[in-house]
Amino acid sequence: MRVRDESGTYYWHIPTGTTQWEPPSPLEEGEAPERPSSTSPAITPNVEPTVRVFAVRSLGWVEISEEEMAPGKSSVAVNNCIRQLSYHKHNLHDTAGIWGEGKDMLLVLENEILNLIDPLGQTLLHTQPIVSIRVWGVGRDNGRDFAYVARDKLTHVLKCHVFRCDTPAKNIATSMHDICSKIMAQRKSSKSSLNRLNTDPSKLADIPFQEFPAPKNELVQRFQVCYLGNVPVAKPVGMDLVNVALDTAMNSKVKEEWMSVTVNVASATLTIITAETEEVLSECRVRFLSFMGVGKDVHTFAFIMAEGPGDFICHMFWCEPNAASLSEAVQAACMLRYQKCLDARPPSTSSCLPGPPADSVARRVGSSVKKGVQSLLGSFKRSGSQTP
Repeated sequence: MRVRDESGTYYWHIPTGTTQWEPPSPLEEGEAPERPSSTSPAITPNVEPTVRVFAVRSLGWVEISEEEMAPGKSSVAVNNCIRQLSYHKHNLHDTAGIWGEGKDMLLVLENEILNLIDPLGQTLLHTQPIVSIRVWGVGRDNGRDFAYVARDKLTHVLKCHVFRCDTPAKNIATSMHDICSKIMAQRKSSKSSLNRLNTDPSKLADIPFQEFPAPKNELVQRFQVCYLGNVPVAKPVGMDLVNVALDTAMNSKVKEEWMSVTVNVASATLTIITAETEEVLSECRVRFLSFMGVGKDVHTFAFIMAEGPGDFICHMFWCEPNAASLSEAVQAACMLRYQKCLDARPPSTSSCLPGPPADSVARRVGSSVKKGVQSLLGSFKRSGSQTP
């Protein structure tokens, strides 16, 4: 039966009581389907039309700082967490959580809630309101990696949960985007009943879900240099290692074969990008930088990254007119990161907590990097003053 009212024209199938906006097909008009019984499994998918289920495997979680959730930084931070758990799950800093790691789960999106369910016992492992999720994203290196960031209910720290999906992770991201769009549409439609919020826009910040930061560019320093390549080294620190690596790299290739790159130095990451194709060769987190130094030739610069337990990579560069500017920028990023770690320590425990271990990244950043770079910068100044 064709029905027209204020909402428009729709079609009512009298035997089954169902309605639809599209005109029925000739088969539906000529033959009325048998009305299914209440126990028929055929109606199961329609009982919960908003439920979306995805098979995933948990890769664990990584604690993430509030600064990394700032506009312009969150996408990089989430992707770094995905890489950390995908390739280096047990890194030096042991920041990855072991909860659920390697466990097969069902990620269920239902009624504005993200649930993680054990597929065997159908027990609920974790529940997360979607409105409380700060950021979610798909891995850049693997389209089946999915992650979301939310604050832990007990510890109140931000955690980035990472999953490997059986299907493309963009399906989960798209579903969550659709749910958020519906939530925003519902709030927009009910805005007329919130007169006091309309008269005082500043109170809109009290609504947790209004936290959709506009993309902003992170403060980045860019340096046009030549990339001499990267090599594995035996130790995380040592100027002798850096000098040997630089000498080997410079002697193995002529200057014309050096790759022109742009080094982007930000407070959290060091990114090496090719000048021609803008391809990202390497994206290094400042927190994993263990050593840096200027070589015997003041044009050369290198830093060592901790890629995993006993796995250290030395990245090398040739700079014009010298390596002072790049080394100063990297040093500033390291010291800023170190200062953030100190600021994050509770004041009540600052006096009783032991100092970092002798071989820790924090101590290396706070001593080796600072003293080494200051000494090298002093040599730049002395050589500059002696130049006629």
